[in-house]
Amino acid sequence: MVSRNPWTRRQFLGGALVLMAAPALPACNRAAATGGGDAQPDGTVGLPDDVTATAPITVGNWTVPDGTFLTPERYAMLLAAFDALIPGDPTSPGATEVHAAWYVDQLLGAFRSDPPRIYAGGPFSGRHGGLDGFSSFQPLTRVEALRWRTYLEGSLGKPEREWNGPVAGLQAQYNDGLDALDALAQKSAGKGLATLDQATIAGLLDTADANFVTQLYTHVVEAMYGDPVYGGNFEQKGWKLIDYEGDRQPIGYTARQMSNPEEG
Repeated sequence: MVSRNPWTRRQFLGGALVLMAAPALPACNRAAATGGGDAQPDGTVGLPDDVTATAPITVGNWTVPDGTFLTPERYAMLLAAFDALIPGDPTSPGATEVHAAWYVDQLLGAFRSDPPRIYAGGPFSGRHGGLDGFSSFQPLTRVEALRWRTYLEGSLGKPEREWNGPVAGLQAQYNDGLDALDALAQKSAGKGLATLDQATIAGLLDTADANFVTQLYTHVVEAMYGDPVYGGNFEQKGWKLIDYEGDRQPIGYTARQMSNPEEG
């Protein structure tokens, strides 16, 4: 269960997940629409306001900008898998509401932006005063770019990336992992992964490749509780769920607050 105790930044160590049933999202399709970050009339949410959509993809009422990595079909699979891990309920946000799939998709396509969406700037987010430096991503050094391209894209037979042997990148891992989950869904339920209910998907995840499921779980938790600048935790919904106030600089804390954290 999720703790409802008011945690401060100094007390926060992590968050628990609540797994409850909710309907799965439909498969996605390309459509002529514009992106946005506001809640829709039916309560669904769009993407962050700073995302520019050139040829959007829609998944139900969710608009995904073109130029990120996953195909529309695989994006729908990822939405469904993440919703089975963190479905949410009327009082608690789930994976869809915090934009967990977008968090992963923009990471996979990080190098389609310049500078890449890898390291946020600083020193402040602007949420508690000061200028917003977080949303200005930092250029990578040559070594950093090589490291991150190898991690995301794989070695691709390039000698400079294979000094320690061939590497399967995160992009290939997600493509192959989602396709394998979809094949398992077709074999077990006779339907594609994105069309199944969450209880069925949760059961499939229990029998799927453990390494890929662990990767999904790790990333959905990162999206739920990480800093919103990286694409997840939309409108700080994950932080609000656990009463975590987020970054406090440059305001900081008074001496009394530091000495008596239990007072909040």
